[in-house]
Amino acid sequence: MIKHLIVFNPHDQATHEDCLAMLAKGKKELSQIPGVVKVSYGVAVAANAKYKYTFEALFENESVIETYKHHPIHVKFADEDFRPMAVDRITTDYEIL
Repeated sequence: MIKHLIVFNPHDQATHEDCLAMLAKGKKELSQIPGVVKVSYGVAVAANAKYKYTFEALFENESVIETYKHHPIHVKFADEDFRPMAVDRITTDYEIL
């Protein structure tokens, strides 16, 4: 299994509700991509955390990384919803051992 993990901060005009709505939309849409096992998101517990939000997708295997990256559902969500809001972000894929 592969964990596609993103931690991020939104742009200054985004409200907490805006972020949660965007993340809920991503969970619903990205879960439809073949090979995606689970999509989840969260909010930092500590008020002073460097990154306030997390978004992750669990993939069946490493080959799903490329499928996901170029899938039309992902491309549309990333370009139209996620990237415009999540301006400060780190993305890493991890093999689950």
